[in-house]
Amino acid sequence: MLKKSTAKQIRKMTTYSLSDIFTSTDRHKLYIFGCRQDEQSEKISFIQAQNIPTVNIGKELASFLDELEDYRYLAIEVYDFLIKLLNRKKGKINGLGSEIVAIYNLGIFLEPRLELNAVQLLKDFSKSTALVIIWENQIEQTNLLNWPTQKQNYFFNFSDIPLKKMQHAV
Repeated sequence: MLKKSTAKQIRKMTTYSLSDIFTSTDRHKLYIFGCRQDEQSEKISFIQAQNIPTVNIGKELASFLDELEDYRYLAIEVYDFLIKLLNRKKGKINGLGSEIVAIYNLGIFLEPRLELNAVQLLKDFSKSTALVIIWENQIEQTNLLNWPTQKQNYFFNFSDIPLKKMQHAV
């Protein structure tokens, strides 16, 4: 039996390829595709070249908010919009394997006025669809996503589920 610290180290080192994602039976199919800010467009291009649908969350949500006329039920409207958007964009690669979608530009999720529990939304969605987060900022302790200049204030904490690191190779 592995010690707890050894098991954590092994989990930190594990990386997944696209073929692993397509055949995953994990409860949460939530993957992180980390990169530096200057590599983000290259990572997005790689994902798109694999015929994986991608969604610029910030752009899509900002467009939705611009067209929204009534803000009384903002949190509900935003949640519903995001779920419908992700469901509409997800797809299968060549009709095989699990459904998948990749997302990026997530900073808008942390806008306080939206009252959005983005982490829960992403975890729930990843139960039925493989979800790849293209993350161009810092990843700490394999499950805490943050911005280098705002570590204490703005972050996504996935500490209760394992975020799986995706590798560049297919």
